[in-house]
Amino acid sequence: MKRTTKKRMRRNAWMIILLLLLIMTSISGFVLIMSQLEKNTNNHNQEEIEKAREIKRSQLMKKANQLVKGYYYQEAIDVLRSDSEIVNERIKDEVKKIEAMMMELKPYTGRIEHVFFHSLIVYPELAFGPQSSQPQGYNYWMTTALEFQRMLPLLMERGYVLVRISDLYDVDSLGNVTQRDLYLPEGKRPLLMSIDNVGYPENRKKEGFASRLFINQNNEVSAMIRNLEGLEIESRTAEVFPIVDDFVKENPAFSYRGAKGLLGITGSWGIMGYDPKITSEVATAKVIVQRLKETGWEFANHSYTHADGKYFSESSTLEGIKEDTQLFNQWIIPVIGESNVFIAPFGITLKGELYQYFIDEGYTFYLNVDRRSQPKIIGKSVLMPRINLDGFVMNKDKEYITQHFFDVDKVYDHRRPAFE
Repeated sequence: MKRTTKKRMRRNAWMIILLLLLIMTSISGFVLIMSQLEKNTNNHNQEEIEKAREIKRSQLMKKANQLVKGYYYQEAIDVLRSDSEIVNERIKDEVKKIEAMMMELKPYTGRIEHVFFHSLIVYPELAFGPQSSQPQGYNYWMTTALEFQRMLPLLMERGYVLVRISDLYDVDSLGNVTQRDLYLPEGKRPLLMSIDNVGYPENRKKEGFASRLFINQNNEVSAMIRNLEGLEIESRTAEVFPIVDDFVKENPAFSYRGAKGLLGITGSWGIMGYDPKITSEVATAKVIVQRLKETGWEFANHSYTHADGKYFSESSTLEGIKEDTQLFNQWIIPVIGESNVFIAPFGITLKGELYQYFIDEGYTFYLNVDRRSQPKIIGKSVLMPRINLDGFVMNKDKEYITQHFFDVDKVYDHRRPAFE
């Protein structure tokens, strides 16, 4: 009996041992399985983290590439270095490429060109038609929307890049002016642009020109125009500003650090289609002004009266000049803000105390019209010539324009009447 009991106890002991071994083996296997699962999970998480980093790298590189196209070199480098956790050899190589580009930049030393336009002719059949108030004047001094759209890619092909006056000149606190070094890639050259009389008289609204500027649902400054049926519609090709904005969006290399151009405001014509003496219209105009400034446009004084006689002609008087400026200060400056650029009506260059009056009023840059001259620092001012790219110049100075800007034959709108 005792022997049987001992055998049973030994058998039970072995069973317990075997059971314990089985349990330990199971636990060990479970631990191994869990360990492998954890390892797989960690690997998966790490892969997901790396995928997310790679997506961010690609996004930053795309953003940096756009900045470089617009000449924002240091800003592009700062973007690439903005997240230390994703910096890898690819990012470092991209930074080195941009730094190499910066090392190759040299100060521009060639001619400074400044072109200007008036509001664009959108419907030549109206501007040059029998009901037009001045078909010959429009043929001489205006550019059609089609011509303007044709010019931009050709100007870019010649290496032109839109810049601001402040990219070319420094003005210190005492009003002293010095030329500033502008660093551009080889083959690029600066281009200043201004648009005169940015107001829309009633008669021009009926003659194929835009009727006003406004901000559309995409927060873009766009143009309204009366079409051939007399209906007012939005158009992205009815005025200089939306055309340039859209072109630069597609071709950032055409604009140096977001520069666009100058709006020359003639006070008595209103401001971009709004009356500066009507409170509600002033409020609207201020919003448009602010949006234009945010997108690279600047403003200039193109006089209040834009009249000859005692104002702007060979018989100008100091009294007339002061009267005009006071009106501009009263009605226009509160809407567009201060400016140090004066665009002379008719391109006239005032002399002596008349010229000095504008400089004393804070207008460092005096813009006239002269196709052959170059900007000249005169005391605490810059006399800056401009070139009118319009019907007159494309007919009367075709060879010069073709040589310096674009092939006139590729631009000219043959819907124009015969030139006299």
